[in-house]
Amino acid sequence: MTDDMVMFSNGEITFMYRVGGIAVHEGRLLVEHNVKHDFSFVPGGRVEYGENAVQALSRELDEELGGGVQVGRLVIFYDLLFELDNIRYQEVGLCFLLEFPSEHPILGREGKFEASEPDLVYEWLSLDSLEEVELFPRFLRELVLDIPQTPKYVIQSHIDSCWTESYSNVTGV
Repeated sequence: MTDDMVMFSNGEITFMYRVGGIAVHEGRLLVEHNVKHDFSFVPGGRVEYGENAVQALSRELDEELGGGVQVGRLVIFYDLLFELDNIRYQEVGLCFLLEFPSEHPILGREGKFEASEPDLVYEWLSLDSLEEVELFPRFLRELVLDIPQTPKYVIQSHIDSCWTESYSNVTGV
């Protein structure tokens, strides 16, 4: 964690502001796979102070995948509670569609390939196999199969007994 990231803790819960990109190409979803914890998530990262969400996602994609990736429209805004390594997190995030130019080298990649951070690899997952993969946050499985035409607001807790009010899990914005 650097001081530049919008991430802070009160000792009980750590707050993060994250952006992610949904890239679907030829029936496959691009994900980063956390080897240490064995789960996958869409590419992106934490927003830094002073950045807007599109700037942050563009910066993350340039750092991780090289230039040329276009950030498209917003499709998901979410509030998420989860626990990892005995630390509770509250993550607020935005997911945008991603568009790669037809000549971008990542479109032809197969299998798992190196990411820019330790314990992470990239891979293209078949949309037909998403039920077999630990895709995080869990709501992504449903929403990447039927990408909303208007942004959706999602509230989800991966911690039992938190945020158990009777909200609909996915609410149109």
